[in-house]
Amino acid sequence: MEPDSIAWMRMRWEESGAPAPSQFAALASVLRATAIMTEEVDRVLKEQNLTRTGYLVMVTLQMSDGFARPLGQLSKRLLVHPTTVTMVIDQLENAGLVERKPHPTDRRTVLAVLTPAGSKAASAASAALSDVGFGLPGIDDATADRITADLRLVRRSLGDKQ
Repeated sequence: MEPDSIAWMRMRWEESGAPAPSQFAALASVLRATAIMTEEVDRVLKEQNLTRTGYLVMVTLQMSDGFARPLGQLSKRLLVHPTTVTMVIDQLENAGLVERKPHPTDRRTVLAVLTPAGSKAASAASAALSDVGFGLPGIDDATADRITADLRLVRRSLGDKQ
């Protein structure tokens, strides 16, 4: 079995006298895990004819009251540029998965509303992602909960208030 690449990098980092080897190893580990997870999630979503951002928009709408959310809120929640949200909503709308509707009390606001077909597609994609552990195959619930808690600390230390 080949040695763990992150452990090797950390060892070499320490040997060279570079600063903060623990944090460097954590960075390298998070970036590597993110790349591997993203590749798997994107593969599964491609089979569902969805992009990662499209899926996240649909799931956010699925969990929202009335299956609707203002476009500006989607941008903030998903940490993507408003232009990206507009483009993704266009794609989802063309596929019949989302509709734009005026806000009932604020005429300046446009809502993205998940259609029944969109809800069905989001549920199917979630089931397909669940089959691969949402990119974390073989990770039990306790470990997933620990990862979530640890990354919450990281996010908060970086200023994430969400």
